[in-house]
Amino acid sequence: MAQLNIRIDDESRDHFDSLARARGLSTSDLLRELIWQALGRDDERPRDDTTPPSLSARHRRQLAMQHEILAILTAADERESAYHRQMVEVLNSGFTSEYYKTFQMIEPEMTARECNLVHDILEMFTTVERSVAEMTDEERASIGDHSDYVLRFRGFDFNNSQEGKLASYADHVIKDGRWTNMAECFDDKHEHGNSHMPMLAAYQRMLSVWKPLWDKKIKSYGGPSNYRFTIDELRQILAAWPYPRN
Repeated sequence: MAQLNIRIDDESRDHFDSLARARGLSTSDLLRELIWQALGRDDERPRDDTTPPSLSARHRRQLAMQHEILAILTAADERESAYHRQMVEVLNSGFTSEYYKTFQMIEPEMTARECNLVHDILEMFTTVERSVAEMTDEERASIGDHSDYVLRFRGFDFNNSQEGKLASYADHVIKDGRWTNMAECFDDKHEHGNSHMPMLAAYQRMLSVWKPLWDKKIKSYGGPSNYRFTIDELRQILAAWPYPRN
């Protein structure tokens, strides 16, 4: 097993030793635990479990006080008030295995890369669909088979946790006033953006073709018409679709 040596000032070392003793751990065990947390290997819980394995005394007391207030405010609802009183005991006593009860509504964070991926997907279909809409029927027919299906945003697969998360974020940014042209894709008629089949891999393949083309258009601005994709460019994007077209 590899050995890691670090240097910290004496005051920080004393504080770290105190923290380790408060948790009933050696300094080495606590340091190892923190490193594992940073690497995402802190325990064997599912990756979508956002419950922290440990809370500082300060954070536990802050949360406990909030539950104390909520217990008073919900006194008319015996069940709700009892839950908050229970959480006061859990937090004050440090019952880590019960922390999930107060964090179960907190979902895992989306990375900036995942957010930007959603932005790119929405922008891709916005530009592609706009280009197709401005073509004549003959031009649209000449793009290629299956173009009406492939070149339209189909949503995300709700049966896949990652795609479901991307769908939630897409719905959020649209409601926030961005890419509002895609709003109907998330209405009741379209099952709130549920594609019922995996779509992310196909979108990423299409993005690998669309993005260089779009970046080139942005850099060589030549008026509104320059932002429209040509028949040949749309055929290139269409060719990236990985699924059978029959």
